[in-house]
Amino acid sequence: MVYRIGDFKDVKKKRETAANVIFSQEKQSGTRLATLKNRKSQHRRKNTLIRRRNKQTNIGMDTVQLASLPGITTFTDRALIGMLKSFAGIYRDRRLLNWKNDFRLGAGVGAFSVDMIFGMDAGWAVEGAVGSGYKIDATYLSPHVNMASRMMSACKQYGVSILLSQAVEELLSQPARSKLRHLDTVTVKGSSVKQRIFTYDARHVGVDFFLFERSPDQADLDSDRYTPNIWNIDQDLKAMRQHITEDFEEVFKDGRRKYLSGNWKEAIECFREADKIMITTMIEEGYLEFNLSSARVLSNDNENEETIRLRQEMGDGPCRCLISFMEREGGTPPKNWKGYRPLTSK
Repeated sequence: MVYRIGDFKDVKKKRETAANVIFSQEKQSGTRLATLKNRKSQHRRKNTLIRRRNKQTNIGMDTVQLASLPGITTFTDRALIGMLKSFAGIYRDRRLLNWKNDFRLGAGVGAFSVDMIFGMDAGWAVEGAVGSGYKIDATYLSPHVNMASRMMSACKQYGVSILLSQAVEELLSQPARSKLRHLDTVTVKGSSVKQRIFTYDARHVGVDFFLFERSPDQADLDSDRYTPNIWNIDQDLKAMRQHITEDFEEVFKDGRRKYLSGNWKEAIECFREADKIMITTMIEEGYLEFNLSSARVLSNDNENEETIRLRQEMGDGPCRCLISFMEREGGTPPKNWKGYRPLTSK
């Protein structure tokens, strides 16, 4: 997502004006301290002021806080809602759903379906045309674009549809933040800064998004009348998150706390319990149709291919991801464990 605060020339002009105001008084003070006879000293001090001004100006641009921009909370909320509505729209579009029945798309590879994953980060970006005389693309370049890409890629590891960086979470309204789940604390490839990552638990299994279909005019009206309460009343947002129960959230939070603090043995037990709660909820609420008995699906002794597939489909991806990570490490944290881990894949 992009929140535009002005083009380069406009921002640069205002930045220089502010710098001139700030440093004019300091320059006058420096002039009074210098003697008229020592021109060399004055020249040296002038150069020093220029260097300091340039340095201070650059720092000012780098430390602009997004949270201080007017309307940023509403903008961030609506950006996230836009992605979640896109997720719902995929499973409400009859043309896309009909592709499952097109034998040409699934020939040799199995059933075909359209899915999307989303990654979000917040920060600055350089906007412009990039390419050559043969091909030019309008694009955005910045480390924040790369971070959003890494969030998107990490969705595959955690088995979720959307991942948000800590920078995005901090800009959201409180009602929106209350619906997010803190999954892990990580560093990403190319950065040494640790950050929390979040997801909005969105599933299409067991949800009939056609029941909540609205006309374009109705959707535009809802957008114009946006309030943070939409997180509590919107039917799409509630339905895609209907598989999340209070019991599951409490057990997962307990497991995450133990995992980050280094108590991996108990953390693994908590995540397994949370995963079992998720599977039980999916079975009891009838979100997924299957031929096996619920006891066989929940039993750890049953390891046939169909049972494993159902567990993976009904269980919680983040729980399984974190369990797998800890078991690969032998079930005990490394000696230098500091409560976060690197995501090595891009």
